[in-house]
Amino acid sequence: MRLASSLLPTSLLSALLVPSAADAEARFRVTASWVENQIEPEERTRNMHFTYLVTLGSDKKVRETSQMRMERRRAGPADQSRESQLGETGGGRALTQWKVVNESTLVRLTGWPSHTFAIWLRTQGDRSCTATLEWRLKPGFTIYESWSSIRGQYRKFTEPAWPRATCEVL
Repeated sequence: MRLASSLLPTSLLSALLVPSAADAEARFRVTASWVENQIEPEERTRNMHFTYLVTLGSDKKVRETSQMRMERRRAGPADQSRESQLGETGGGRALTQWKVVNESTLVRLTGWPSHTFAIWLRTQGDRSCTATLEWRLKPGFTIYESWSSIRGQYRKFTEPAWPRATCEVL
């Protein structure tokens, strides 16, 4: 993170909101994993692993690079990269947006037809952060659904188990 030497922010995110910190940039690595017990189209347990490299720039843009590792039939990780303004939604089957909640909290929301998935990124001072994962079913749904690009169909699963997330300030 590049900050003017006269700035000693109480939070990485609040540093970006200070006009004199025009060259500020906050970078994080969030590593997340959980277990999905899939019930359709076939019953199976899926171990999900994601790494998100997140950059919040003074230009109010969030740049995210993610790497997904999960058990699947084809080899290799799936890399994705996207850039958006804070608050904008992305395209595709699930809409994703980044929001600054307050001076120490950034949240990534993904809205699926059946549920919302959130990654809460909280800073403690300018050298540490924590991440937590949250899934919430939407009214009328009792099961989670997400798109399988490999199969070209939705897959259904119960509430994810064993959620783990770590955060590092880069």
